[in-house]
Amino acid sequence: MPKSPWPKRKRSTKRDGVDGGAVGAPSGATRTTSARSAEAAAAELDPLGLGPDPADDPAAAPEGRRRSSPRKIALDILARREHSVAELREKLSSRGFEPEEIDTTLGALMDDGLLSEDRFVENFVGSYTRRGHGPVWLRAELERRGIAGSQITETLANLDVDWVAAAETVRRKRFGAKVPADFKEQSRQARFLQYRGFTAEQARAVLRKVPDE
Repeated sequence: MPKSPWPKRKRSTKRDGVDGGAVGAPSGATRTTSARSAEAAAAELDPLGLGPDPADDPAAAPEGRRRSSPRKIALDILARREHSVAELREKLSSRGFEPEEIDTTLGALMDDGLLSEDRFVENFVGSYTRRGHGPVWLRAELERRGIAGSQITETLANLDVDWVAAAETVRRKRFGAKVPADFKEQSRQARFLQYRGFTAEQARAVLRKVPDE
């Protein structure tokens, strides 16, 4: 059996929605526990915090904050997670800053090492590869975040990942160890792997008997 390409995560011994509170705890404690559970679930689905952040909405920000300098706003945004240059540019633009001051701010942040496209790509690819996403998905998501195609190609080429082994791990986790003999089931599993971002060739290599379309 091929060794999993990702580090195993320890399972929590806590039951979902239980935070050590006694039975009959006040409703406020229950709501607090539920909120923590929701936050944990959100982090599981989006470990890099790439989804919409209410704090990024200029309409939700206090007037004083919207009048802050673009550098201060940018640093507040970067404190939450790494961003690509295009992502940060878009967020500063949505705050009403002019293109010239945005360019100046982004250049200064890159010179200071506070904004790094390479660091963003490394964190993004590492996190989502470990979570079972294939190279097709990674490329599409990085392109959507403004990363140059040449950088994506170089990054994926330099990854020490066996994509077939990665796809097999994802398939086993979803469907179990047995490779189906039924063509219909093989096709279903192949579609699932392609949905996760693996190529048709990688899916066929895992299932072994899926014919060319």
